[in-house]
Amino acid sequence: MAWNPAAYEILGGSEGRVEASVELAALEGWIEGRLPEAVREWYLLGGDRRLASISCNLVTRTQDFTSQTTIRFLASGYLLLETDSQHCCRWVVGISATHSNPPVYLIDPDDDACASRSCYAGTFSDYTFTAAWDVALWNGEVSADFDHPLPAGALDALKTRLTLLPTTHGWAMNQNCDAVYRFEGSAKVAVAVQGGAALWSAIAAPSIATRRAFASLVGATLEG
Repeated sequence: MAWNPAAYEILGGSEGRVEASVELAALEGWIEGRLPEAVREWYLLGGDRRLASISCNLVTRTQDFTSQTTIRFLASGYLLLETDSQHCCRWVVGISATHSNPPVYLIDPDDDACASRSCYAGTFSDYTFTAAWDVALWNGEVSADFDHPLPAGALDALKTRLTLLPTTHGWAMNQNCDAVYRFEGSAKVAVAVQGGAALWSAIAAPSIATRRAFASLVGATLEG
């Protein structure tokens, strides 16, 4: 089965490379076991390279498997996936193949032992999809507002009008949060929530009228 098709669709496809297979085999030889299946597929089909080409964060690619930074995390049982562009946090996944599609954790940037880990995404596939979706959203034509009240029932209202996408926890682009909620349909909407407030909201839609309607729904002042 394919584990990360939704991410590949956003990233423009998938394509394997001989070099990636060799680099992955070397890594699995070093850890004396296979990575989880969803993680293996991501690297074998070039998801790492495609995400790295559009993300402002430092995304671990197969050629980075031998770096001293990556090796430090492997020694603790985790593969480093991504480092925030301002070195505020990192994303890691366990290297044990016990679960084919394991959760992805958020950790403090200098915590090589991953003792500070908290669950960011429930599955690796959710992580790859939201990573690609977020970059595509912010790299496109988007209207955003920051630090505004979130009306009671706004998230439930969004669920009735759009499709709820995977939710992530703990980090919202450049700050801590409770969760980032994502929706898609007639518009793309993301809302980073802390308590009862929106740290930010971002809306992409083909018409200004649609953007204004969803901005009103989440209590945002439309910009852009």
